[in-house]
Amino acid sequence: MKRIFKRIQVNKELLKLNPLVKDFSEYLENEIHDTIPSGKVKGAYFISYLPDTIPTLSSGEGGVINPNFSLTSMLSHTNITLKDSRGHLLTEPTDIKDYEHKKGGYGLGFKELDFQSSNERISIAWETITGKPILGEFVFIIESDNCGC
Repeated sequence: MKRIFKRIQVNKELLKLNPLVKDFSEYLENEIHDTIPSGKVKGAYFISYLPDTIPTLSSGEGGVINPNFSLTSMLSHTNITLKDSRGHLLTEPTDIKDYEHKKGGYGLGFKELDFQSSNERISIAWETITGKPILGEFVFIIESDNCGC
C-alpha cells in the first residue's frame, strides 16, 4: 500500500500581494478545483501560511499588541465544503479549525475522510465570515494499491 500526499493551495495569490493592501474581500469566499489521485482518501488537513500569534511591537513576554492590528482581524470563522465532480458533498460543511493538524506526526492527526477516488475532480469551497482570509494548503492523504513496486 502506497501513501500519497496531495497538496492543494488556497489563496496563494495573497503571497504576492503588496503588504499594504487592506481589502481582502475578494479572498474571503471562493472555490478551487483539483484532481485527487486514484486510491482511498483517508483524510485531509490544512496548513496555514499565516502566523498564529498576535503581532506585537516588542518581542518577549509582555509585548504590546500592535495598535494597527484590530481584534476583528484576528478572529476568523471559515466554512469549508468539499464536493466531488457531481456536486455531492464529501463532508458536511465545517469550520477550517476542523482541518487543523492534530498531534501524531505527518500521516496522523488529520480530519478523517472516507471515499474512493479514481482521479476524482473535487472542489474546495470556502466562505470566511469574519476577519482574515484563509491562506495555506490542504493536504489529502490517499492510500493507493497502485504503488508500481
